[in-house]
Amino acid sequence: MSSKRPVKQLLSEHKTAILIVLILIAGGSVGTYFIIDYMNAQNPNQITLATTTSTYDSGLLDYLLPKFTQETGIKIRVLSVGTGQAIAYGQTGDVDVILVHSRSREDAFVNHSGGQVPYGVHRACVMYNDFLIVGHSSNPAYLQPGDNITTVMTKLKLGMIIGHNTTFYSRGDNSGTHSKELSLWGQIGWDPSSAGTDYYKDVGAGMGDTLLITYNDANDRGYTLVDMGTWLSFNDTYTTMSIFAESVGVEDFLLNPYGVIPINPVLHPHVKYIAVCRFVGFITSPYGQALINSYKKNNVVLFHSCFGTCNETHSCTTTDDEIAIWTPYHSEFADLSI
Repeated sequence: MSSKRPVKQLLSEHKTAILIVLILIAGGSVGTYFIIDYMNAQNPNQITLATTTSTYDSGLLDYLLPKFTQETGIKIRVLSVGTGQAIAYGQTGDVDVILVHSRSREDAFVNHSGGQVPYGVHRACVMYNDFLIVGHSSNPAYLQPGDNITTVMTKLKLGMIIGHNTTFYSRGDNSGTHSKELSLWGQIGWDPSSAGTDYYKDVGAGMGDTLLITYNDANDRGYTLVDMGTWLSFNDTYTTMSIFAESVGVEDFLLNPYGVIPINPVLHPHVKYIAVCRFVGFITSPYGQALINSYKKNNVVLFHSCFGTCNETHSCTTTDDEIAIWTPYHSEFADLSI
């Protein structure tokens, strides 16, 4: 375990993080009023992570985080919320790092907007899985294997507004899954709320709860959008439900990439930035990536690692800077294997 390290050694190991902070200061981002809380940043006992309910409900974090704590002595307090709420916590500096899945909002989070200091710095691709549309085996919308996503959404629409035999359960919580669902309706140019509350229901809950509510549909006509990780964690329980839509061929409309983003210490000097860099180093290291790939339910992998490769294989932009920034932090975990 490497939790008790001299401050001089720790600062030396994480000189890249400190250099980034100094460059931002020198650039005048916050003038002369910036003071970083080194007592927190050097070697805290705990950092706070805001992340999606899918990473929590799937059990992935219960598998990964104790291994990070074992190696570093740093505990991670987890706030399991939707992506929208996780980003909001990051904006206000109420957490140290976020792990979310809504690429457009992640990019906005780390980019300057109107000359303002960005909320987060140096997003890293971590892993991906796929979104699915699942529903009761009665399948009132007549979804068929091989239907592309446009056909699937059109059939759901027709079942809701013409057949009156289909109910879609939306998370309705500004999460990454909710954003993806709305974008899928947008592809067919339709506002699902026009179907009425009997056929389109805003649940306002996390993924696990939304899946349960869909399962409990009194008329066995419910469908919902769910990430693969959560589905594989619960499908043995919800035996009257099946997958009715998933990625077809080379389509990437249902791709679900996750990114980790440290909160900007220039904007929020109290965040434990150096410790967060150790966490990002862990989760993007060969060891952390192998752990992600090894997490299974019923011998099926729930998430697939993709640090440094998402751009090449999964249509999710990865930059050389992203790889260059985080690779040095892998050294702390270089001797570990699963």
